[in-house]
Amino acid sequence: MFSERTKASLSLYLSLHDPGFLRILFERHNITIYGYLEKVDFFYNALHSSITSASPEQLSDLLNHMIKTSWELRSRISPRYRHDDRWNDLIGCLMLDGYTVDDNKGLVQVDPSIEDVGPMEDEFTRELRRSDLAEVEKVIELMKDSAEDFRKVPPDYIGCLVKARVALETLARSIAWVRHSASYSGTYDETKWGSVLTCLKSAGLINEDEEKGLAGVYRFVSSGAHKPLGLSEQEMARLGRSLVSSMCYFLIKLYNNKR
Repeated sequence: MFSERTKASLSLYLSLHDPGFLRILFERHNITIYGYLEKVDFFYNALHSSITSASPEQLSDLLNHMIKTSWELRSRISPRYRHDDRWNDLIGCLMLDGYTVDDNKGLVQVDPSIEDVGPMEDEFTRELRRSDLAEVEKVIELMKDSAEDFRKVPPDYIGCLVKARVALETLARSIAWVRHSASYSGTYDETKWGSVLTCLKSAGLINEDEEKGLAGVYRFVSSGAHKPLGLSEQEMARLGRSLVSSMCYFLIKLYNNKR
């Protein structure tokens, strides 16, 4: 439900508050406190451990409470820009996980069909590091940079989509290079997306329908990087990046399972 990125952002936001207040807040939502919040040397570890160990339901309850009382939370922090900077980053992370924030309703799921976007990105990173691909770290950094572009102030939605698209290209190209060397005798141009997909299909990694799906997502984010196609720029960037993330996860799972 919530990515490690969002949990880290939540921990950083909560670190602005008094330990005594956090203890009460956590107890109110039945979140177990791991460590000593009141001891300076242990504060950050205790806070982050408590957040990462909480269940999705506990975190959802906590976040809904925070959203509905954000005005009161803001009044506790001085200067106010410290609250605003960390709060806006948290909202951006939640958007990347598939949620919008409504002051009255709390967390609102944007699209029920992509509920596990956040955890899927974490699993995607683990699958990448389990592979033997040469450009693993480059793909990871591109997706991180894409998320940073989405969350920065002001946001760079074009950069967000472009970097996500390049991550997909880099991953597919890396897999095609391995599969080409192992089981595909034809020629291909690694600089052309269509040629890379043809190689992946001819090498037996993907079928024709999967090739069309990958091509469709690529076209979607390529045009969306320049115009929002009837959506707001924020909605377009979030949706496009989610689709790319899903396709990247699909590719690396296929590759690892067929090695």
